[in-house]
Amino acid sequence: MSDFLLQPIRNHVKISDFTHKLIKKLCRGDRVVDILFHLPSSIVNRVGNIESFSENDKLTLVVKITDHIIPRYKSSPYKIFGTAENREITIIYFNYNANYLRKILPIGGVFTISGDAKKTNEGIQMAHPDDIDSPNTLKHYIGAEAVYPLTAKLSNHTMRYVINSLLIKIPSISEWIPEHIVKKYHLMSFRDAIRLLHKPKNINDLRSKSPAKIRLAIDELLANQIKLKKIRNTFNSHLSANFCSNGSIIDKLNLPFELTEDQKKCLDDIKKDLASDRQMNRLIQGDVGSGKTIVAFISMLIAIENGFQTALLAPTEILTVQHYNTISKLSENLGLKIDIMLSSNRKIRNEQIEKLRSGETQILIGTHAILEDEIEFKKLGLIVIDEQHRFGVMQRLKLIKKCKYPNVLAMSATPIPRTLLLGIYGDLNVSTIKTKPAGRKPIETVVMNVSKVDELVERLKQIDSQIYWVCPVIEESEKLVDISTRCEYLNKVFPENEVRILHGKMKSQEKDEIMSDFKKNKFKLLVSTTVIEVGVDIPNANVIVIEHAERFGLAQLHQLRGRVGRDIDSSYCVLLYHNPVSDVGKQRLQLMKNTGDGFVLSEEDLKLRGAGDILGKDQSGFDILKFSDFSENYEFIKIAQEIVDEIDINSNTSVILCNLFRRINDDIIA
Repeated sequence: MSDFLLQPIRNHVKISDFTHKLIKKLCRGDRVVDILFHLPSSIVNRVGNIESFSENDKLTLVVKITDHIIPRYKSSPYKIFGTAENREITIIYFNYNANYLRKILPIGGVFTISGDAKKTNEGIQMAHPDDIDSPNTLKHYIGAEAVYPLTAKLSNHTMRYVINSLLIKIPSISEWIPEHIVKKYHLMSFRDAIRLLHKPKNINDLRSKSPAKIRLAIDELLANQIKLKKIRNTFNSHLSANFCSNGSIIDKLNLPFELTEDQKKCLDDIKKDLASDRQMNRLIQGDVGSGKTIVAFISMLIAIENGFQTALLAPTEILTVQHYNTISKLSENLGLKIDIMLSSNRKIRNEQIEKLRSGETQILIGTHAILEDEIEFKKLGLIVIDEQHRFGVMQRLKLIKKCKYPNVLAMSATPIPRTLLLGIYGDLNVSTIKTKPAGRKPIETVVMNVSKVDELVERLKQIDSQIYWVCPVIEESEKLVDISTRCEYLNKVFPENEVRILHGKMKSQEKDEIMSDFKKNKFKLLVSTTVIEVGVDIPNANVIVIEHAERFGLAQLHQLRGRVGRDIDSSYCVLLYHNPVSDVGKQRLQLMKNTGDGFVLSEEDLKLRGAGDILGKDQSGFDILKFSDFSENYEFIKIAQEIVDEIDINSNTSVILCNLFRRINDDIIA
């Protein structure tokens, strides 16, 4: 069975090179299973009786051809007359080839003809039939028929031919789910599920909660859980050095604030992990401003006290520079050697690498640049990954391979719903920081129509706080307000040199200078794209205006809102919306206004948009979860976890299953 499903389709179906290319692109592969996993999006009903069909159906009849009428003008339709069930049938073609039509439908010939039809006073009319076949094939056309998502120049007729050719050849298969679980949850077999989805009896067979879809969803999630368990086993199989804090550095750390109870609890979890002889693989998730960075920094100090180097990986240069400045300030009295590595500072790269190899650099803070092959450490003991969801599993593993004792501490300021934690981050232990540092006030959120923008600006001119103004696009758009257009308007109403622009297409040095000037309060209003979404910390900026707020998801809106409220002063978030607003958009705006808890918002965002849009479709295989939706299938994740705890994840059937669903975190097991 597995050999058949993993073979190229051309081993089993005769198709042209052109058709093969189209199908391979459409199905994202040309294995048999790739094509069988390309499921119908809907069905059509083919009805074989004139009296019972409606115009939503496809009419299928055995027709005897009686005449051809060639029109006087080429622009007029070509008509073919016939009879079926003692009724007159007119078949119509536009843009026709008369010789071809006389050849395929000769006078006196009898054929099964199927297609869209309508009843008229003159009888039944059918334009451009879908199928023309021999008269004894009528029974094969009656009933529900799959309709597939297609690409240009590829027809449903061709897709059905290819898939039907494969379906009749599917052999029996060994079951990878234990029999008692199959019975407990009344699961279909994999083979029967595939067949039913391509040969649905009615539209209910294609629903997300149909028995066939449930079976494939569980199989898909099980394949994911097997791979996550293999990652966890890989981590657990690696011995690690025991890191215990001796106080030689941490005792010199003078924090200007008291850690919250959640921060202390999180540190206790980390200390236990580091003190064990196994690799740490932990995720700290905490709402914006909850104090994850200080927890990570203290964890890094523990590793340094034990004679190891540490690295912090961040997704953007702005955030990397900010981490460098923060950690450098905290380390003023500690005598640590700290370095920053950016893609833009290659001139000093060789010098930086030498310091890493010699062990001189104790803390390296960098972007993706530190993942490059030539970056080597003498004794890397702890890796901190900020904004975990911005990095795929392969990137994590690439950094881990740079050290002998790879303890990993990941951080995420995007609160992750429990469903996703189970389904995607099953390889991580999780600590959560919910409480925020004392003294911070809730951010007041206001929803405002863009028609009141003049009134809003007049109020902003009167306040002392610095202001973010976020626009969704850089360049001019017919539908969206871009940063240049908005900046031009704001420059007319604010004093000279009070408004600056920031966006991702600028050079790194220019972006850094703008953010540095903003932090030094050299100008009042920063008009930016979502480049400021992650981690940017400007305590004096207490107002953020988000243009086209109806276009953003809850998670991103909450991240943007987290750019303010970094100090003890009152702070405000203005959600500026443009009509028309969809029902989902209205729900988001209302939730943002009423809720400041990122964990509540993450659960709601999962319901409204799905997993891919929350954490990024390129991360952890979200874009290829074809049969499961984490926002709906929480119970299926639990079933998959129940199964993975019972089976041998290295058995032949487990390997087969993972190969079938290979696109989930493809080849992540090193």
